[in-house]
Amino acid sequence: MLKRTLLTVTVALISVQSFAYDAKSCQIKKEKLVEQLQYAKKYNNTHRIEGLNKAIARLDQDCAKYVKK
Repeated sequence: MLKRTLLTVTVALISVQSFAYDAKSCQIKKEKLVEQLQYAKKYNNTHRIEGLNKAIARLDQDCAKYVKK
C-alpha cells in the first residue's frame, strides 16, 4: 500500500513539472520565432515572414494546452 501511494505521488509531481516545462518551452520558442519575424520584416523578406507566421500559428495551436491565455 505504501509503495502504491509513493508511486502515485511521484507520478503526480513529475506530471506537474513536465507541464511547467512545456509551457516555458513554448514561451521560449515563440519568443525566438517572434524575434526572427522582426528581422524578416526589417529586411522585407516576404517568404520568411510567411513561413514564420505559419510557424507561430502552429506553435500557438500546439502549445494551447500548456499555456494559459
